[in-house]
Amino acid sequence: MSEKYNAALGAFNKIKAISGTLNIGIGTGSTTDIFTEHFLPKLRERIKSLYSSSIRTTKLLKKLNFNINDGKPEKILDIYIDGADEVDKGLNLIKGGGGAHTNEKIIAAKANYFICIIDSSKLVDTLGTFPLPVEVLLKHKDEIIHQLQKYTSQVTIRDRLSDNGNVLLDLHGMQISKPLEMENELNSINGIVEVGIFAKNKPQLVIVGNKDNYRLIES
Repeated sequence: MSEKYNAALGAFNKIKAISGTLNIGIGTGSTTDIFTEHFLPKLRERIKSLYSSSIRTTKLLKKLNFNINDGKPEKILDIYIDGADEVDKGLNLIKGGGGAHTNEKIIAAKANYFICIIDSSKLVDTLGTFPLPVEVLLKHKDEIIHQLQKYTSQVTIRDRLSDNGNVLLDLHGMQISKPLEMENELNSINGIVEVGIFAKNKPQLVIVGNKDNYRLIES
């Protein structure tokens, strides 16, 4: 099996060991899709409520005949399952390669237990090799790009909007040694909706798939 499949299997085994019905949030990305397609149906009878982080995930859940709660969760979720583009040694994340990091962060903030599932290539010493996604308001785009160029000269604009209808920027060539400070600093810039650093809302558990199995890294 692939590393991504094994990471998804690890999440299933972890959730299976938890008793009772569950309020669950589902993230976005290729590894999360594997969990959703192969393992979430096996938990169907135990799902009390289900929240989706993106249009893409909602389409997949509907294809699998799941009922999805509309809007952001008003109550605390038991579990949130999602992937990441990078994970450092402190379990800080870069997310947003799929452009859904704002909604993912909203759901992660409502979860008692955030499980991040990744393949081994996503583990890094320092965040920033993967371009850092930043969601911004269209009318402030040019001003924000100017401000972000003090962090890196390589700021690119994606050719599609976020699920929220906002502009997506990517910051290339970053070395994010203090993720929480950087998250707070970037989010303080007027017109930035959300940055793809998950330091405030980092996972309690990262499951890393490898060729033959998976391993758990707890915060």
